Amino acid sequence: MPFFDAGGTSIAYDEAGAGPPVVFLHNLGGDRSIWRAQFDELRQSHRVLAIDLIGYGDSDAPDDGYTLENYLAMLEAFFADRDLRDVTLVGHCFGSALSLLFTRKHPELVRSLILSSPLTPATLRPTRTGLAALLGRYLHLDSLLSMVRIPGPMAGLIVAEQIGTAGPHTDETAAHLRTRWTERRRLMVTAAISRQIPRLAQLDTFSPPTDFPPITTVWGTRNKVLSARAGATLNKTLQPVRAIEVDGAGHLVMVEAPETVTAAILSAIDYANGAR
Repeated sequence: MPFFDAGGTSIAYDEAGAGPPVVFLHNLGGDRSIWRAQFDELRQSHRVLAIDLIGYGDSDAPDDGYTLENYLAMLEAFFADRDLRDVTLVGHCFGSALSLLFTRKHPELVRSLILSSPLTPATLRPTRTGLAALLGRYLHLDSLLSMVRIPGPMAGLIVAEQIGTAGPHTDETAAHLRTRWTERRRLMVTAAISRQIPRLAQLDTFSPPTDFPPITTVWGTRNKVLSARAGATLNKTLQPVRAIEVDGAGHLVMVEAPETVTAAILSAIDYANGAR
């Protein structure tokens, strides 16, 4: 497992394969493992890279600095470090929001975007997770939360909320994520990032210009973490070239329906190639 340095913060990532680059960004509370099925399949024909965002997985979890600016700077450093351009950028939840913000700033580096359950204030607001994020936004208890370990049963409930239909594809990843949630600082990191969510309101009204990289959106119809209905409204301004709904899937749609999401990524790559 290699690391790269982003302004003094050690960032873990996986890289494999050769060919056109595909970069994966995960959600809040997750890590790069959620993309394992897509990573393993696409490595046969593409150069694939999956990052652990600051504070998650095997990356450093510093005391502070969980701002949009720092996450975007991390992504810029990663692109420079790995000499990435003409990238298919695949994000989930917060990773989708970062993907869209990054592409607005650096459209010349991105060939296409796949946004899985993009996190915005509008897609978060109608859910129970939205209420929890609202609480975290006003409670500045980072030093206390940094010492808290979530008990295993509670971690299990958090992960179960993200899954619409359990099955053989979900068991291993769910067990891994439950363990991650019990680690120190996971709650602190997520609470700190929740204070940045209001700043994502800019994405609720973003209408891509005609020369913007083509967007594909993916939602599970049983998503409890973010609102698929609000996601359909968001699509009216994002104007994706393809809007995919996976019936019965929850928040972790790439884990529950791996073949469908892999096919969506490949289709997005083919569309972008044909549009050039």
